[in-house]
Amino acid sequence: MANPSGAKLEKIQQMLNEKVKPKPPLEVDGKWGKNTSAALKLLQAKGNIPTTGEVDAATGLVLARVFKTGKIEKEPAVLFITHGGKTIGYTQKQYDKAKKEIIAKLKSGPLLSMRQAANAAESVWQHFDKQNKDQWFVSWCIETTRGADLPPESLIKNALKVVAKMESYLSSGNLPKFHAEQKAAEKTCNIAIAKMDAYRQNMIDGGGNWVENLEWTKTGSFLFLGVFAAPVAAGALGTGAIASAVVGGAAVAATKSAATEIGKGSAGSKDWTAGGAVANVLIDTGVGAIIGVFNKGGSGGKHIFEAALAKVGPKLAAEHGFKTLSKETAKRFAAYLMTEGAKSTTEGAIKDAAKAAKGDKKMTMEKFTGNLATNFLKGVALGPLGAVIGKFGQGHIPKKFQSKIWDQALKAVSKSSGGTVHIGDIDKKAVEMAEKLVGDVVKKVVDKAVSDALKGAKGPMDAKKLEKKLEEQLFNSAQMKIYIAIVAKETEKALKKKK
Repeated sequence: MANPSGAKLEKIQQMLNEKVKPKPPLEVDGKWGKNTSAALKLLQAKGNIPTTGEVDAATGLVLARVFKTGKIEKEPAVLFITHGGKTIGYTQKQYDKAKKEIIAKLKSGPLLSMRQAANAAESVWQHFDKQNKDQWFVSWCIETTRGADLPPESLIKNALKVVAKMESYLSSGNLPKFHAEQKAAEKTCNIAIAKMDAYRQNMIDGGGNWVENLEWTKTGSFLFLGVFAAPVAAGALGTGAIASAVVGGAAVAATKSAATEIGKGSAGSKDWTAGGAVANVLIDTGVGAIIGVFNKGGSGGKHIFEAALAKVGPKLAAEHGFKTLSKETAKRFAAYLMTEGAKSTTEGAIKDAAKAAKGDKKMTMEKFTGNLATNFLKGVALGPLGAVIGKFGQGHIPKKFQSKIWDQALKAVSKSSGGTVHIGDIDKKAVEMAEKLVGDVVKKVVDKAVSDALKGAKGPMDAKKLEKKLEEQLFNSAQMKIYIAIVAKETEKALKKKK
């Protein structure tokens, strides 16, 4: 540190005259010399620091204290920071003050930016989540035709959690932790708001491609005029206009539906309205897309498929005949039936749910998928497929396998007993007990059998085909050995009692 000069040194010279009283007194001229250096050594000695006669870092702290308190005393430096080749010492008070200022700047800078990004992402997510539930059909139409998906809520929760953690670091004064995790935290928050902005923009752009009367408010919510708000003028209902307004593979369905609805209007149908016609066209269009994804896969009805599956799986597991299945297997079975195994039932369920949607002005995704699940279960769970699974779930053993099991078991018992044993030699109750025990094993493994039957299954599966697949799983050679062993054991027990 260079020795001061000029006005700064004049203040030091004057202070040295007052506090250490050098003899002779210093001339207050702002010029560094031997006398000034000697007087400074006196100050350094009183301050209990090295007597260098120079204004070094330690002396600078003592000088600062004298000018502040009027006393020659030294508060020791507790933290030393090297910057630009120079080491700077901080007293505890100086360090605490600097730390407080740094924390305040971090709170008003990086932390504030992170919090704003996370809160904005949360606000947009909540808005679209509510909107997608309230106006689910419009949202679904735009999402599926744009390939857009509302980011998962976990993305938002993670960003908010990160902000809370970074805030706790500053509140506790843990600057090293904040510094170490700052970049990763900023990235998490920025990704959250970027994904929500992208989704929002995708929905806005997609909405612009749908119907001329689609409007966005400043908050990004939309009104599907003619469906959820004011009626659309009849002149806007030409087949070409409707067909061009519908994006993607459902355009043909929309054209056909539009022609039907316009026909109703021109024929003077009593219940026909412009708004109702548009609503029916759009729902029919959506039904075409939904049926497409259930039957062929693809993105057309992805969201409704997932929502319906979430309802069908647990309900299927609770239905008579399917109660023996775990929820996971029931869900797999339901997914198979929807996409491959029961196309006619699926189409019928979707169409029935759509009919309810047309007559319900407050239709939501929850209600739609609930209707879909109910109608689907009517066609499947209470039908032949449910009966097949149900009977095996009750321990049913087909007669052909009963015969094989008894034949093999009796041969094994005859061999071990040294004489021929016939089923007539065994008490009726013992026969029933043996078959019940085999049935109990069948009940236990039917869940896995259904799951295995679905592996590689393609195309519709009727009751006979399902029964054959389950028999292959339930009565294969490995399982038969288990059943034969049970029957043989019960037979031996019955023969011993008879003797």
